[in-house]
Amino acid sequence: MSELSNNLPSYAFVFVCQQGDLEGLSLLLAASLKRFLDCNYEIIAAVPLPEEKWGKLSPQTIAVFQQMGVRVEYFDNPISRDKKGNPLTNKIYSLQIPTQMDKLIFLDSDLLCLQDFDPTRKFISPFSAAPTFKATGKNWDKIYQAVSAEVPSIRIKTLFSEELQPPYFNSGFIAVDAHLASELTDMWLDSFDKIDRSGAMESNLYFREQVSLAVAVMRLQYQYDLLDEKYNYWVKYKPLDSHNLPYFLHHTWPHPPTYHQPYLKQLVRSLVDSYPTIEPFVKRCRWKYYLRPEWMVNINQWAHQNRHSMKKKWGPDITNWMIHGHS
Repeated sequence: MSELSNNLPSYAFVFVCQQGDLEGLSLLLAASLKRFLDCNYEIIAAVPLPEEKWGKLSPQTIAVFQQMGVRVEYFDNPISRDKKGNPLTNKIYSLQIPTQMDKLIFLDSDLLCLQDFDPTRKFISPFSAAPTFKATGKNWDKIYQAVSAEVPSIRIKTLFSEELQPPYFNSGFIAVDAHLASELTDMWLDSFDKIDRSGAMESNLYFREQVSLAVAVMRLQYQYDLLDEKYNYWVKYKPLDSHNLPYFLHHTWPHPPTYHQPYLKQLVRSLVDSYPTIEPFVKRCRWKYYLRPEWMVNINQWAHQNRHSMKKKWGPDITNWMIHGHS
């Protein structure tokens, strides 16, 4: 925890960590938080159970978290539906982890902190989040019918495509008053269950968790703050400006054109240098491209640009290998 005065607001930064891609992502995220945060905070790695389903964290990961002062907490996710619904609901249950901090801030594991910020000027309302990047919600009438509520009349703009939509938040960065986290979790789960059982999102299953968050916030009638792109910067959509850095960068599964970003290369390599034990894990997740030599990234990019003709000539397996390479 930061050594700032106890009378300042305090923040719990929570992210999901599990065996596989998220292990490397979480380690790098934690390293970036330790590098840049300068507020009264704690960091929590939320680990889903049972291990038979979600896998087991390596001893090296636990050791690095201990070195960083990251609190590792375990939670059970009893939802057992289709493959797309399961992993994303882990973030809902992670909000139930207790904290003595004033505000709980959930972070998707594929975020990276790029610079310090003054949280006391943000997160004033009980709930804060950025709008979704694009209008991925559908069938709002049926969705709200599933929870016996009316579609909100207010419309907000998506963060990057600037489409109008009902209140709908990207669940990759959300801040909620810690004393409300359990209430929000219960309503989020209730909304998810009712919307799922209604079939309103059968053609849009991937976004059930995110849509359900918006519905839960509306049902609870929380006042909310809409965050701008500096808190949830979608680097896949908009290249990074190293002279105007966001606070948090969201690195959804990348395409090769995003790999040639000198600031990100420098930062990722610097974070790995600070915690050398995390390098094998980072090399197995989507940040691996920033550790690769330039000639290899050039091959990855060339293959991506010519992927359609390559698939016709050599098939998808060779093409994907040329684009992504080995971990």
